[in-house]
Amino acid sequence: MQNEAIRAVHFVGSFPAATPEEAMRAMLSAELLHTLPTGETHRYEYYIQPVIEDLVRQGALEVKRQGTWQSSRQRTIHRPARGTRLTADRMDLGYLREAEAVLPLFRRLRGNREFALQIGMPTDFTLAFIAVGPGGLRANRAAFTAATVREITAIRELAGDDVVIQLEATAELVLSARLQPAHRRADAVLGLSRGIAGLAAAAPEGTRFGVHLCLGSLHNRARARLHDTRPLVDLANAVVRQWPEGRKLEFVHGPLAAGDIPPPSDAAFYGPLRDLVPGPRFYAGFVHDTPSTAEQEETLRTVEHALGRRVDGVASACGLGRVQRDMADRLVTRAVTLAAAP
Repeated sequence: MQNEAIRAVHFVGSFPAATPEEAMRAMLSAELLHTLPTGETHRYEYYIQPVIEDLVRQGALEVKRQGTWQSSRQRTIHRPARGTRLTADRMDLGYLREAEAVLPLFRRLRGNREFALQIGMPTDFTLAFIAVGPGGLRANRAAFTAATVREITAIRELAGDDVVIQLEATAELVLSARLQPAHRRADAVLGLSRGIAGLAAAAPEGTRFGVHLCLGSLHNRARARLHDTRPLVDLANAVVRQWPEGRKLEFVHGPLAAGDIPPPSDAAFYGPLRDLVPGPRFYAGFVHDTPSTAEQEETLRTVEHALGRRVDGVASACGLGRVQRDMADRLVTRAVTLAAAP
């Protein structure tokens, strides 16, 4: 078993490789893992876009307003297919199929080591918000919720304790960042943290989870920037406080950089981390290619000083699928170096 005092390396999910095996072997080189993602190699560049396009092919959604996907503001907006009502039984999100395809490979690669397969899934709020836009959220979210819970349940039945579901809360954190300092009010009104915990509550007892708080990374550009870590801390704490019994929240990953923007050097930015409630592991998403290794080590010391302890793991702010392969490999190496820093 890994020494809990040693910082882990966490990979958010996507990795620029041709096959899951290639991606998983590249991430396995880091060794200090609690979870191993699939690499999401069929969709690593565009995250949710391929999932939504698949729902169009299934006849569940149709295009309402065509976009270019050059940015989140320019994305294509969808609606239920004409003459139909959007229901979960019309939606195959594809995450169960992903788990079924990689589980034998995962077990072969893992051998007798102790880490779990990580299946990343956007929250129902994030998926609905991106797919149908704010105007379609109220009428259609329930279908996305039911479809998400169905896939979590099926993956749990398939893999048991061998899998950790990573709930990816992009829209939730982006809204919180943009609305700071009114982000706690937004959470109360929109039920952002309640919705994340609610997905876990609807899953089978014993299901293992992590939460990835995300600022987005389409084309390696974030959808928002944090003024400081207060929205991240408040959202994480609200999720932890509402987390249901019988489902283990194993980690919270927080982005401390923003796409192509490196983590700030100002210590005040990280100050709110002192208020993170204890419980799940905290993975600090600050690993970035722009600063030097020495500068990244200084950032790590700043983060841990604010937190009042060592971080449980180091990570990039988001998946590595939006960078070139040589850069992804360098970031794997850098994460290993930073995890071992004194």
